[in-house]
Amino acid sequence: MSRSLAVGAIAACAALLTSPLARADRVEPVPVYGFYDVHVDFAQQTFNGMPTPMESKTFPVEFSTHCDVFGCVMRMDNSGDVVRNPAAPLEYEYRWNTGRWETSGEQPYLCQRTDPDSGVPSQRSDYWIPNSDGGFHGERTLVVGGAGCPGEGPGTHWVPISMTPIEPPPS
Repeated sequence: MSRSLAVGAIAACAALLTSPLARADRVEPVPVYGFYDVHVDFAQQTFNGMPTPMESKTFPVEFSTHCDVFGCVMRMDNSGDVVRNPAAPLEYEYRWNTGRWETSGEQPYLCQRTDPDSGVPSQRSDYWIPNSDGGFHGERTLVVGGAGCPGEGPGTHWVPISMTPIEPPPS
């Protein structure tokens, strides 16, 4: 075998070791495309396990899913909420994990729901599980650290979330 052929064979083997593998037995994610009514059931909200009900909210949100050899990413447009909470991310990125879409990241928790100056640092985590009707259900948790909100302190806010497919809203 020539030296250049041997070097080529070694390089090809090395590339195989670092390339992502598509397996026939991998679990495919349920893609999410288009608009959904996202319902945040604040009426069921808790803080450190104690009920802290507020008025629930439903709003239309656009979703997209992109898959490649490295896996799939679902994106949820959050630009509508940035008006209320300017430090919130413009979009959430979810990854498929064990039958559900998951995300987490830093996001200010607003101690006063409509006052962006009342934000305190928190770690947000969401997940979405597919329903048989094309919708999804899940949970959102916000873990507030440090001093937390006045009169409340640090702790964990929990709220159920759901989404239902809808037609695109009028432009």
